[in-house]
Amino acid sequence: MKNKYSFNHKLHRFSQIFSFNLSNSFNPWFYYLGLIIIFSAHFLKAQDITQIDTVFITATRFESNIYLLPVSSILITKSDISKKSISDVPSVLSGEAGIDVRNYSLINGASAISLFGSTSQQVLVLLDGLPINSPSIGIPDLGLFPVHNLSRIEIVKGPTSSLYGANALGGVINLITQNPFDIARQPEYDVGINYGAYQTSQFNLSLKNRMRNFGSVLDVHHIKTNGLRTNDDALTQGIGLVSGYSLSQFNHIRLDLRYETKEIGAPGPKPALSQKPLYGDSTVTSRYDRQWDTLYLIKASGNWQIKPNWDINLNSHYTNNNTNYLWVDAWSVDTSIYHDQYNTKTIIGNLTSRYSLEKESGVVLGIDYEHNNFSAYTSYPPDTFWNPYNNKIGIYSELIKKLTKSLSLTTNLRFDWNSDFGTFISPSIGITEFITPSIKIRTHIGRAFRAPTLNDLYWPPYGNPDIKPEIGNAFQLGFDFVPNSILSFSSTIFARSTKNLIAWSPDSAGFWRPSNVDSASISGIEMIGKIKIIDGISFQCSGTAQNPYQIRKEKIYDDWISGITEFNYRKRKQANIPSITFSSSLNIENDLGTKINIYGRYSGIRYNYYPSYNYDSFPKVIVTMQTKKLPAYFILSLHISQKLSNIINLKLNIENLYDTQYSEQFGNTIIDRDYLRPGRNLFIGIDIKN
Repeated sequence: MKNKYSFNHKLHRFSQIFSFNLSNSFNPWFYYLGLIIIFSAHFLKAQDITQIDTVFITATRFESNIYLLPVSSILITKSDISKKSISDVPSVLSGEAGIDVRNYSLINGASAISLFGSTSQQVLVLLDGLPINSPSIGIPDLGLFPVHNLSRIEIVKGPTSSLYGANALGGVINLITQNPFDIARQPEYDVGINYGAYQTSQFNLSLKNRMRNFGSVLDVHHIKTNGLRTNDDALTQGIGLVSGYSLSQFNHIRLDLRYETKEIGAPGPKPALSQKPLYGDSTVTSRYDRQWDTLYLIKASGNWQIKPNWDINLNSHYTNNNTNYLWVDAWSVDTSIYHDQYNTKTIIGNLTSRYSLEKESGVVLGIDYEHNNFSAYTSYPPDTFWNPYNNKIGIYSELIKKLTKSLSLTTNLRFDWNSDFGTFISPSIGITEFITPSIKIRTHIGRAFRAPTLNDLYWPPYGNPDIKPEIGNAFQLGFDFVPNSILSFSSTIFARSTKNLIAWSPDSAGFWRPSNVDSASISGIEMIGKIKIIDGISFQCSGTAQNPYQIRKEKIYDDWISGITEFNYRKRKQANIPSITFSSSLNIENDLGTKINIYGRYSGIRYNYYPSYNYDSFPKVIVTMQTKKLPAYFILSLHISQKLSNIINLKLNIENLYDTQYSEQFGNTIIDRDYLRPGRNLFIGIDIKN
């Protein structure tokens, strides 16, 4: 215990040393420092820039080399996806630098994702460039989007509202699916079968074909698990068809159709030993709460080249998500099962015009339109219906200008109109400077916002139609060193302040309502290193040290007779966000088709806060806040694959080798045992593809 405490204490001190204290209002001196460093470096001798063949499309509306971007970005390739998870997107993202993922269940359940210490509602998730965040709760249900049909995932850690509008305050995650125009002309097939712990089975099939100018991808998948605990089972099934027609090398149209279903149990947190839930057992709060989802998606897109340096892109989709939720009242002896129903319909369209200039420069103009319609019915309060909707329009511009041989400028400006709260302007600017062909310094600053959800605005009867967007300002200063294909190192200092944070808390009448009363600040440093030791053996590691704080309006006193209620602002460590995260990966390959990946992930302590009520002087009530901690943990996993022939590949995954008992997500009370994550578990599988 002494050694463990000493290690965690050293990590905490590391985070304090390498983190800045940021006031509630954004301090522009950070950005001035970045500009001074950039332009001072410009006077050093710069030679021809080393180019890395890694195309990235999310950080700008142009296809760019990832090494040229001014903002911290990550690319997760198809091979990385298959190596890290057979099941869901959150498992793929877990452990990546600057990303924190909190899961509630084994597979395809609820999850929360943070970028550089953001809240999950401040992360915009895209599917092929278009938002899929729920307008009612602000986060996407990633369990409805399969992993096997993804070709890559691109992640931008930093404010990107200047490109994508609302909910990109923390950054953007872009899930990019298989492209029918990248298929070889002969038919292709890909079959995956996996089975493992908790009677988890997974099957997926992809059929690809290309006939002259026409390409198509048909995929089906099925995932079933009994889960970790009672009522933690899940069943996900879906089918998708992507077809595309090439009019020429640069002109094409594409149509995507997808149907997904998901049924999961909602067991709640593990009860405390002293708790005896009415409708649960020793492992779950509820044996009866369940959720069913059905998703329909239709996507149409096209690209037309007007001139060699000018093209227009149209991207649109329609989604229809039906959710049915069954639940019992945990506090009542009434055994009635309540049935809530939610339906979300979203139409999104994007038109982008890109004009390339000489010397790796270009101009982008675009417009977005989004319509959301949310209809809901809850059986408690009795027979409650509501049907809010909103419309959004965004107009944006981007200029990428190569000022000199080594200095580049990227500026973005976006205007958003929202029928719920009015207008918002999001600017950003980024600068990259190559000191030498292998050394780059970059800086980026931006203003971004998170829009209130339809639940925040209209949830009956306590929604707040006067609530405003969260507003954030963020800064980055980065250093990249890539001398060759063997070694690379990257470091990013970041800082962000956010005001008008939306929080649900009791008002003076004791009713829980959302309001813009909280603020937050975070600063820290991220480091990523990769090295090829010898042919067939490589090692990479990444770590993030951050200092996240929140300032919340907390109730401290309540007099039930006089109606007098007192509040106070308290500064605390930000809830749910660890100060230290670290991951490493050792990859080994040989000429016999053997691939071995040893992957480790460390997460520091998490904090959360729960109100405690003292009724000794009733009707006067004293309210204090209790702190709960989730201990730090380290997870080590082993992934092995063996190629048996040109088309057959065997896989063995052993997750959590040390059988560590840990949780990523807090429970509902100070005494429950939170949401447990799996111990040591094993999966075997086979892939067959030509």
